[in-house]
Amino acid sequence: MTIKLQNKDLRNVADFLKNTVSVKGKKNVHRMRVVKAIADKDKEVKEEEVTLLKDYAKSDDDGEIIFLDNGQPIIKEKKEFNEAHKALFEEEFVLDDKNLESALKTVEKLVNDFDKELSGQQAEAHFILAEAFENAEEENTEGEDKDDE
Repeated sequence: MTIKLQNKDLRNVADFLKNTVSVKGKKNVHRMRVVKAIADKDKEVKEEEVTLLKDYAKSDDDGEIIFLDNGQPIIKEKKEFNEAHKALFEEEFVLDDKNLESALKTVEKLVNDFDKELSGQQAEAHFILAEAFENAEEENTEGEDKDDE
């Protein structure tokens, strides 16, 4: 099974699985394997975002980024930075590790069977995951259809 998530959704999805979905035993182990994979990628994306900032933000003599009083970095080339930043966060993270196959199937069932009321970011994360699993199923079915030809 392969699921695809945009980089911008990683933190929210990991938070949803970790803090909203509650299970025990083997299901918990599977859930946390998926959370770890997503959180690791999110950490990598955050590091890449810092690299982008260093490339486009004004820096002091020590090479440290200069921030405004409101905490925003001073960007030298706003248009270029915004394009690069948007591209980074719209990239897809493809989770297709064969070692996570059973864990992803467990998480898919947890997401599809989730029946608690949600709102805000939790509802959005649930929707994103449900869509990712649905798209994975569609792609899997299309792949099987091509094999039959």
